Amino acid sequence: MLHFVLYLLFCCCCLNDALLLQARSGGFPKFPVESCGVRGVPWTPEREARVVGGQIPPYGAIPWQVQLRRGGEHQCGGALLSNRLVLTVAHCWTEGLVAVAGSLAIPGRSSAEQSVRVERAVPHPEFRKYGPYSNDIALLVLSEPGIQIGPLSRPACLSLRTPPAGTWCEVSGWGATDPSYPDQISPSLRAAVVPLLSLDICRKEGIYGGRQQPILDSMVCAGRLNGGVDACGGDSGGPLVCEINGRMELTGLVSWGDGCAKRDRPGVYTRISNYISWIKQVAKHYGVDYQ
Repeated sequence: MLHFVLYLLFCCCCLNDALLLQARSGGFPKFPVESCGVRGVPWTPEREARVVGGQIPPYGAIPWQVQLRRGGEHQCGGALLSNRLVLTVAHCWTEGLVAVAGSLAIPGRSSAEQSVRVERAVPHPEFRKYGPYSNDIALLVLSEPGIQIGPLSRPACLSLRTPPAGTWCEVSGWGATDPSYPDQISPSLRAAVVPLLSLDICRKEGIYGGRQQPILDSMVCAGRLNGGVDACGGDSGGPLVCEINGRMELTGLVSWGDGCAKRDRPGVYTRISNYISWIKQVAKHYGVDYQ
């Protein structure tokens, strides 16, 4: 009998050790599946890669990326906030949009694609009040039951505070890969890392100073002033995410710029931290939770 009890204790200890080892080795997820800002697969994009000509991420590396289609054709990008909420830019909105999560290549090539009709769009009430791209943000409410959240379709965390200038962040989308042909979108999702720039630099003469659309506090500039790395035509509405404490936070949405990857013409993004209260208010009004 004593031998049997010792045997049971030994088995229990082995099982506990095995479970601990499995947890330490990645057998169990660090965060629950529904957690925001966690990649479905590990990936670190190269800093030399470009959206314009750029880097194709592994499937599941950007699970918050949404493609907005109309009539089966690509229209814009978006960022998943929850199973029924997508953020995009207001200038992308048009009737008949469908939100597609889990997409990597051209329509129909990704086995885990989920397509959900956009039930309601809520552009910011002051869109274009201070210029053609001011308050360029819209919250899309998807029809029920929405997107099934999992490793390939997972929300980004909302950035409550924009990281400082110099922080390297990631932009993604199906936009053009050749600046000479901005209307020819990429057949595959691409991503690149770009450094955040200060508003003072972005407002300088020779960059975006003195333009019809001034650089507002509600915008974020990102990119290399010597050019070569940028979002391009077709990327509008797509996510700009920055890694904060191990999670990817949605810092901006692709909004506008002068051409693609041109010298002294960085990309301009809608600054998410300026709209947290508005996002919460709209989500609450329509009874849709997020994160």
